[in-house]
Amino acid sequence: MDIGPLRDSRPFRDVFIARTVSVFGIGMLAVALPVQVYAMTGSTVHVGAVSAAEGFALLAGFLWGGVLADRHDRRRLMVRARLFAGAGFVLLTVNAFLPSPSLAALYVLAAWDGFATGVSVTALLAATPALVRPDKLVAAGALNALTVRLGSMLSPALGGLVVSAFGVGWNYAAAALGTLGTVTLLTRLPALPPAPDGEAAERNPLRAIGSGLHFVATHRVVGSLMLLGLLFMVAGGIPVLMPAFAEHALDGGPTTVGLLYAAPACGAVLASVTSGWAGRSRRPGLALLTASVAGFAALACLGLARHPALAVAILFGYGFVASVEEILRYGLIQTHTPASHLGRVNALWAAQETGGEAVGAIGAGALGRYLAPGAAIVVYGTVSAVLALVLALTLTGLRTATLGPGAGPDTDGDGDGDAGKGAGPDPGVAIDAGPEPR
Repeated sequence: MDIGPLRDSRPFRDVFIARTVSVFGIGMLAVALPVQVYAMTGSTVHVGAVSAAEGFALLAGFLWGGVLADRHDRRRLMVRARLFAGAGFVLLTVNAFLPSPSLAALYVLAAWDGFATGVSVTALLAATPALVRPDKLVAAGALNALTVRLGSMLSPALGGLVVSAFGVGWNYAAAALGTLGTVTLLTRLPALPPAPDGEAAERNPLRAIGSGLHFVATHRVVGSLMLLGLLFMVAGGIPVLMPAFAEHALDGGPTTVGLLYAAPACGAVLASVTSGWAGRSRRPGLALLTASVAGFAALACLGLARHPALAVAILFGYGFVASVEEILRYGLIQTHTPASHLGRVNALWAAQETGGEAVGAIGAGALGRYLAPGAAIVVYGTVSAVLALVLALTLTGLRTATLGPGAGPDTDGDGDGDAGKGAGPDPGVAIDAGPEPR
């Protein structure tokens, strides 16, 4: 794994540590909130509704954060968003220690945290290209992906242990303390103002988001990446079928289901820690499309598996190639997006990633009503693989896209970069932030 961004850039190192702490705090919250709501109400309806409130607020935070990140200093935005999130954790702690905790407060504070997280993540994604050299963007994406994967594997278990040993109040208190630490790290960053963009500053938020959508729709590389992301939204529904697949196709129980859920994350971690080659790839767009087709083909094969070990191995491989696709997609998006649009484009990407699981889950649940779980997975994987292959053959802008200095940022939408065209600031240099951080 290429750890150059951590070694060479103190600002990126601070952001990486802050992001890691935040991911663990979010994971612990993901355990404590459902546990507390169910203990108070005994209702899965309330548990689902609180999660939905947080999810919708997260999407709103992504979109609003994208507009703010293209208008205001991104360091200041990250600090304020984390302070906002920390205040929410403090209020959750106070509420948990009350003799009669308020259910309404849990709804409000769940949305509070979701919105703050959305704004913070978007600002961080938009700021990252200014903290590392252009040739280290893929490595930075791999490090961020590793943080998310490890956090999703370990933080729920840590949160469960804290809740079991000390109660939900101390879980929230630990998250609040961690957030305070992240604010301290983020205040050490250099100023990270967005690139000058008079149109973005003058437009109202909805028109600014529309401008970002127009850029994505007309750009050969970034638009193709978002289109490919729609397929991964569909694949995001596969986990819904796992319990039934384990029971009917694999003759397994809860342990088998747990292994099926864990396997893709383990494969993704391996992809992250062996991702040094990705930043040196001469044809990253082609590699990304190849990984996409291979991943969907693996899902189609999963539906035919009849032994737990084989199913786990296939899902491990799927997690590996899906993570390769994610890492390359991150690098290509950051490289081909002009600095003035980084906030909104990253917001749309994050919203697509987050909303994809919900959309895919609805589709998978509907398909599972009419087909056996194994057959439903085969249909999902086969259709997605065919569509990915069609995209690989038709999206020439993405297939030939590169990560080299001449690749971006591309403002005219032709996918060939704007090197030498006066495209604006280099994505590896923070505007008005002094010398490039090393």
